[in-house]
Amino acid sequence: MTDIISQIKEGILMKHLYDFLLVLVVISMSPLYAQTSQLQFSSTAVPAGDGPRSAIFIDMDLDGNADLAVVNLFGSNISLIYGDGTGSFTLQDSVAVMHKSPHNINYADFNGDNVFDVITVNRDSNTIGVFFGDGTGGLLSPTFYSTGSSPRWIAIADFNEDTLFDLAVTNHGDDNFTIFLGDSNGNFVNAENFYTGDGPVPISAGDFNGDGHIDLVVAHDISDTLVVMVGDGTGGFTLDTAILVGDSPKNIAVGDLNKDGIADIAVACLLDGTVTILLGDGQGGFTSNSILATEGSIAVVIEDFDGDGNNDLAINDARNDNLAVLLGDGTGGFAAPLTFPVGLLPKGLVSGDFDSDGRPDLAVTNIGDDNVTILHNQTPFQASVHVVSVIQKLYSDFYPDPVISPAGKPLRLLVTTTGGEHVNKLSILPWINSSDFLLVGQITTIQFTPTLQDTGTHRIQNIGHGFTGDLIIVEDSAAVYTKLIQMDQQAVSLIHSNAKKQNFPDTIRVFKGIPLTIYNISLDDTHWVSIEPWISAPSPSEQGNVKPRAVTTFEFTPDDTGSFVIEHTVHGFSGTMIVEDPFATAVEDVRSLPKQYALYQNYPNPFNPETRIEYFLKKGGLVQITIYNQLGQFVRRLVNEQKPAGEHTVLWDGRNNEGVELGTGVYLYQLKTDKFVQTRKLILLK
Repeated sequence: MTDIISQIKEGILMKHLYDFLLVLVVISMSPLYAQTSQLQFSSTAVPAGDGPRSAIFIDMDLDGNADLAVVNLFGSNISLIYGDGTGSFTLQDSVAVMHKSPHNINYADFNGDNVFDVITVNRDSNTIGVFFGDGTGGLLSPTFYSTGSSPRWIAIADFNEDTLFDLAVTNHGDDNFTIFLGDSNGNFVNAENFYTGDGPVPISAGDFNGDGHIDLVVAHDISDTLVVMVGDGTGGFTLDTAILVGDSPKNIAVGDLNKDGIADIAVACLLDGTVTILLGDGQGGFTSNSILATEGSIAVVIEDFDGDGNNDLAINDARNDNLAVLLGDGTGGFAAPLTFPVGLLPKGLVSGDFDSDGRPDLAVTNIGDDNVTILHNQTPFQASVHVVSVIQKLYSDFYPDPVISPAGKPLRLLVTTTGGEHVNKLSILPWINSSDFLLVGQITTIQFTPTLQDTGTHRIQNIGHGFTGDLIIVEDSAAVYTKLIQMDQQAVSLIHSNAKKQNFPDTIRVFKGIPLTIYNISLDDTHWVSIEPWISAPSPSEQGNVKPRAVTTFEFTPDDTGSFVIEHTVHGFSGTMIVEDPFATAVEDVRSLPKQYALYQNYPNPFNPETRIEYFLKKGGLVQITIYNQLGQFVRRLVNEQKPAGEHTVLWDGRNNEGVELGTGVYLYQLKTDKFVQTRKLILLK
């Protein structure tokens, strides 16, 4: 074992010397942003098998606590490491793979029995192995399927849109990947091979061009490229784009790195120590930037580790036996790496909340130490601030009304008034009691943090004139979205000041498909505001569309996702409107387990004739899944029975309780237990 490790590391070092000039170029071209907060991790090691290569975070025994399943490259078996829910793990069992050198592991419920199943990619035997879960924490004997030469990685998704899981396996020796189509019993058929380029290794699924069909991205460690394979919805794929990345890409992570609601990609590249950042445009295009992360970047995950609302990167360094975390700034930029020691020759990397404290933790498989390093995230909570502008019109009202904000997050209200000579007092009990003044032409800042005990409706009152607005505190950010869907409207206010050279707030976030009202006020002069393509300013500017010290209203329904410029066309400064898609489907069907209860977005959406609704239960109990129309009227009860903890799926065929087919429209579906209620929106399209 020691000789193998020495040879691997020596090879990496020689290649580093060869690529030294390239690394210097990368350093000179890639700005590193200043660190904004210090991460804190505690570390423990858990034994695994011989040569742990890859891991998944999964509740094997359905006890509500997540476990780890690890494939061992040299031992050719699976280590089952059970968690107790507090962050402690114990190696309990090992399962023989029987075929040589399992390189990658993944999971899903392939046979529809509400128990997770496991799949391994066996590099040296040219097979994949499917292990059905037995529901008690064990795995049944596997079924093997032949692949191409030297398979390395697997992606799981519904490629032919029959609501069943399919597989995509990269074949490093054949320069292609194989599509296996699944049936309802968990069996698979080798459907077709698709050429990608020299040496495909990692593969990941997602809708990268926004056409509603699942695509694939594949990275090649020989040609140093990433290719986008566009799916047609029938299980077929076409090579669309090839992008040059770093030297020897080994791992891909998909997530939103610049907060525009569109999937981005991070590619870990082993031999030059870089991570290539690919910012997506939602139409299949990407903007590329390489940053120097570690000396031997071999695995990468995307999570918000410091709790500031921006996604970060965690990267295994196979050269220096550590893990590096690069904190994101929310625009696609990253701070200098913060490093944490792990074991010898780290390979696999998986994230999840191991101890149910709301912070993402990490597990690193160390192929040289035959163990797994558990990194418990102990970074102090740094909840991002919810910034809302509020305009108070004298003798009239507050805009927006209501203000909706989640508990546990600091709420910062930027308040101004359109009044003449009056000085107005504001009351928001129990936080503000007539002690904050609103001054004409100025912005008053009020900040406080509502708690879970504050959920409900609170009164924003103008003392003296008696009119009020509403502040609604809900459980969390997801509940904000649910409330907006129930209201079928959303509203934001923008305050403009050329003296400050900016908009207040600088960034607003809204949802696609929900009618939007924007209230504008200028604190000084008349000007034009544009938010293309919905609000346009003429050129040259004429009278302006925002008047001084008056409320101007713009109404439209955002019909596209992304980041849009709020442009002040007189003074030249700008802000940002981010439109997120409330109907976005979870294209990566295999995901980390949620911390508590969850109702996922249905898939496909819009749908006809049938859609799949998935949900997760922290604990077992009586469950109701109910369909309502937009008026909140009962349509159909899909589930009304006791269910165990874990993932569950139910299908809806677009019919009501009497079996009558419903027409095109927007409907609500609700998950209800004795401890949890969540509602989402879906579209039936005839």
